[in-house]
Amino acid sequence: MNENTKTMLAFFAGLAVGATLGILLAPEKGSDLREKLGDSLKKTGDDILDKINTTIDSAKSRFSHKVQQASDELGV
Repeated sequence: MNENTKTMLAFFAGLAVGATLGILLAPEKGSDLREKLGDSLKKTGDDILDKINTTIDSAKSRFSHKVQQASDELGV
């Protein structure tokens, strides 16, 4: 497993544990809790999409660099 995969798995595991503890220990009404949980999940989803997009952009950049490097070495 590469480092990004390990990081994403650890993130999702922490998210699951945190959400479970938050639900179990929350002293709020159910409707308030559901609203907060929904907002939190939306923010987390946005953060995940940002991380994925950053990773994709980084991979594209590395790939483009390697293609250019190979092209230069082959004299194409």
